[in-house]
Amino acid sequence: MRASLKFITDSYRQFNRECFAGTLPEVELHVSSSRRALGCLKFRRIRNGRGWRYTDFSIWISNRLDLPQEVIEDTIIHEMIHLYIHVNRLRDTSAHGKIFRTMMDAVNSRHGRRVTVSHRSSAEENASDRAVRDHYICLIRMSGGERFVTLCARSRIFDIHRQLCAAGNVASFEWRYSRNPAFNIYPRSRVLKLYRIPPELEDVLKESRLCSCDGHTLRFVSQA
Repeated sequence: MRASLKFITDSYRQFNRECFAGTLPEVELHVSSSRRALGCLKFRRIRNGRGWRYTDFSIWISNRLDLPQEVIEDTIIHEMIHLYIHVNRLRDTSAHGKIFRTMMDAVNSRHGRRVTVSHRSSAEENASDRAVRDHYICLIRMSGGERFVTLCARSRIFDIHRQLCAAGNVASFEWRYSRNPAFNIYPRSRVLKLYRIPPELEDVLKESRLCSCDGHTLRFVSQA
């Protein structure tokens, strides 16, 4: 399933009663499309004398991946533990320090949950991401004949283009554009990162649109 605002809201209220004795405040709840984090607690930090005061809490849960309901629920609880620590001004040893882990273990033991410190997306989960997005792709051939692909943020195309021009071990490269969800598994890098091209991506690359780049502008190449 994919998280909806109603599901997040209902789950927050349920787990607040069951796991936190109803002590957590009502906070803003949001659906995000993040790929890097399934959940996130956001807040404002205001200097208060020699310390800090935390306010304007909000919890964001990603609906980018199709996940089991239990995983989404555990993600919500994970962020609620963070909220509890901040609301009660507890000083933990780190972001997921002793207090966080003690509370996490207690929730898992008492309520049969599987809350973890982090969640790594599986190949199956990544493959479920079928959203249509703009992808700027660079197909790279090294001097030894190896072929790689890199995807980058739109704002970093020209920086990466210049890096490739200056690289002594790059034989050739070309820019392409695609909206095929097959490229969703790759992060949009702000620095040059090379990924070997799997066989199943070859046909998808052939269907992508060739672009020309001179280091300052990126244009589509006219197709005959």
